[in-house]
Amino acid sequence: MSAGYPERSGRAAALPTYYEAPATPRSAPVGTREHPLPLIIDSDPGLDDALAIGLGLARPELDILAVTTVGGNADVRHCTENALRLLHAYGRDDIPVAEGAAGPLVGRVVRATEVHGEAGIGSTELPPATAQAVPEHAVEFIARLLRDHPEPVAIAPIGPLTNIALVLKLYPDLADRISHLSIMGGSIGEGNSTVSAEFNIYADPEAAAVVFKADIDTVLVPWEACVSHFMTGVEVDALFAAAPEGEYKAFSLALAGHARRTLAGNGKGDLLRFVDPLAAAVVVDPTIVTRSIRASIDVALAPGITRGMTVVDPSGRLGTPPVTVVEEAQLDRLKALYARSVRCAG
Repeated sequence: MSAGYPERSGRAAALPTYYEAPATPRSAPVGTREHPLPLIIDSDPGLDDALAIGLGLARPELDILAVTTVGGNADVRHCTENALRLLHAYGRDDIPVAEGAAGPLVGRVVRATEVHGEAGIGSTELPPATAQAVPEHAVEFIARLLRDHPEPVAIAPIGPLTNIALVLKLYPDLADRISHLSIMGGSIGEGNSTVSAEFNIYADPEAAAVVFKADIDTVLVPWEACVSHFMTGVEVDALFAAAPEGEYKAFSLALAGHARRTLAGNGKGDLLRFVDPLAAAVVVDPTIVTRSIRASIDVALAPGITRGMTVVDPSGRLGTPPVTVVEEAQLDRLKALYARSVRCAG
């Protein structure tokens, strides 16, 4: 999840450019009920991560092969326990969880406990899981899934990109086994962790630079798009009032409530923002995106006020492979996907 302090709302403005951006169509496969898309969720659960995982689990178009964890919103041990408990609450103990990198490739560890709490999911209490994490490190586990699965596998990294960078560095031959990356991270303008950097990229800029240099079909869901897609508190209350009673409803309501209180406490109103859930929704249905650009992306690595900044270049002069940068999505369809995830369990 992208942690940090919320900025002003409003639709992300189209990027001004004097250079024509290349119109390269997305080539990644899309899942169907008959042929679900194999997917790995790489995450640092995380309030929004929990909502995104729930959204993905509710969709028959996705075959979630694993949830892998990375240190980010909280210590990786807490993130792993949260993933196990979330899957247990969703009734999906069959999905394996693998613990990954505890910190960045280089530099100091960055956490977002001031937003998510020490355990990563605020004050929300989840029942203990019956399953345990697999003994393999997440990097080796992802590599094995990529190698052994009969078709290429999509990955949705919604935390720092450390695990994905390590897979690409240690197993470069497996890059073509990744059908698609749907990344929540980066920003077009101002950041949320610093004035110039969004949390997931700031937490491991070197890893992000590795990933953006890889020639993999990629969609980037930046901070601006995430904060401009939300439900009002009134809408959230109505949604949960209509949801079936059950353990899942209780903890899902608690997750949404903590996110709403965090925004309200920062003077941003009673809202539930679709941060990581937007990245998950793009995997489920790419046609939900109504406006995007193609651009090369690189990351500022030097110490100082720009460290972790994502440089977005529609002209392609950066030389990195172009990715699709989401600017706007159909909000009504996004709300419907979230509503289904709330109503499918419980």
